[in-house]
Amino acid sequence: MLPFIQSTYLAALLESFHSGVLILNVRGDVYAANETAGAMLGLDREDLLAGSFREHVLPGVREKDEALALFERIRDGGEPGPGIQTTFDHPALGPRHVTLTLSRLVEYGKVFGIVAQLTDVTPIYEMHRREKDMLEEQARLQRERIASLDQLSMALAHQMRNPLMSIAGFARILERKGRLDEYCTEALRAILDGAGRLEEIVRAVTCYTASRPLERVASDLGGLAREALRAVEPLPGGVRVECAPHWPCVQLDPRRVRDALAEVLRNAVEACIPAGGAVRVVPELDADGPGIVVTDQGPGIDASILPFLFDPFFTTKAVGVGMGLPKARRWMREMGGDVAIRRIPGGGTMAILRFPAGSVLKGAEK
Repeated sequence: MLPFIQSTYLAALLESFHSGVLILNVRGDVYAANETAGAMLGLDREDLLAGSFREHVLPGVREKDEALALFERIRDGGEPGPGIQTTFDHPALGPRHVTLTLSRLVEYGKVFGIVAQLTDVTPIYEMHRREKDMLEEQARLQRERIASLDQLSMALAHQMRNPLMSIAGFARILERKGRLDEYCTEALRAILDGAGRLEEIVRAVTCYTASRPLERVASDLGGLAREALRAVEPLPGGVRVECAPHWPCVQLDPRRVRDALAEVLRNAVEACIPAGGAVRVVPELDADGPGIVVTDQGPGIDASILPFLFDPFFTTKAVGVGMGLPKARRWMREMGGDVAIRRIPGGGTMAILRFPAGSVLKGAEK
């Protein structure tokens, strides 16, 4: 086998590899190597052939014990395995990310050598690092934009509140004085309606942007569901809410859970108003994490508007601000959860309030 290792055929074969290849004997001495191996190790090919695995590979490898254990396992007949990912300190290029794999050379059932393959995966690591940095930068900019919009919204709401109070207040004074003709009376009503609408928007924006501390305490999820239901009562005629009898206890912010569920319930109840029907509220425990599922028997949601349901001020109602679902999603996400809306085939809508994994307290159910 030695003449083959020293042949020009093997030398040409080794040079055809894009990765660095070393052929070692069982002691780790280098019998053959290609130019790529020398370049990766920062050595001339001649110097490389005069050394060994311990002299030229191990010194630059940061995970020396792991690399040596791999060599000894292969030499002693162990399973080759997938190799190791390591960092190699190149004398000129600095740290390089390298994959080291070893395999045996066997003749007549006896191990007479080992093939070591070095693959420089630094470009892949750098690409992933650039992608990670880019995503982190995008996330940072998004957080800054959201914070700026929150501050702007709060400032606008504050600046609008006082003029609105003055407009509505003086309009009510004029209305109470009477002695107005029909045109002026209608104009005052329009002013009051508009002021009321703007006040509702200001309250919704203030509620959406308000910062409140996050509290994680043990809470009866069933009790929170009943509190959320009371927030939307009295129910319209023909609409009923069916609430599951058994609920787990959770370690979450009870106020956020209750308020988010109330917003979702309000939408579900309003969806059932035209023809009546039932709204069902049940806990859910599955592989995606715990949560609450709210289904209604309303007409359902058009697929074309699903992407916009959580956009602030988006609404399909004749009267409404369009901040209910955005508030619910924001409160859920502040706890590490989320809200999803799905269409039910044949009619109706399903809303899922998803909690973070591990929020359900084991053995606690009411």
